[in-house]
Amino acid sequence: MNMKSKQNGVGLIEVLVALVLLAIGVLGFSLLQLRAIDAAQEATERTMAMSLARDLAERMRINRLGFSTYKQAINANKSETGCIAPHQTTNYRPNCNAVKMAKHDVAEILAKANLSGQTIAISNCIQSKTLNCIYISWGKTTIKVTGTNVDTSSCVNQTTGTYLADSKCLVMEAF
Repeated sequence: MNMKSKQNGVGLIEVLVALVLLAIGVLGFSLLQLRAIDAAQEATERTMAMSLARDLAERMRINRLGFSTYKQAINANKSETGCIAPHQTTNYRPNCNAVKMAKHDVAEILAKANLSGQTIAISNCIQSKTLNCIYISWGKTTIKVTGTNVDTSSCVNQTTGTYLADSKCLVMEAF
């Protein structure tokens, strides 16, 4: 009697190999999802920074007489809200001029920046003596302001003006 047996069905080793491959695929997909979430968060922060920089640039364009006040108040992180009434009153008459309006605008810009965890500064653009740039940073990237000196070395290369790798900042040329 010669008995030959044939194996029918799937062996345990084949099932384990299939499970390992499936686990690796699911892990890879999960990592891709995490990268997508990080990219979406970065895009959101960059969009908020762009909106803030554009808002400030438009306000400075409208109030050209207050430009130096914008620069000083943003860099000093000081603001004033007395130009506009806190709520609707019939007897309120604002005593606004270019300087007070600039300080009021700075108060709104700084509030928006603080709400979104961003730091904002205005300084001369790299390799320019006359053009000013708006610098906005967030996350681990910081812009340091001491007096009239604005340190953007964690954001951009100080000789070329190019963004540094992994820096979380935005530079917008303004005036």
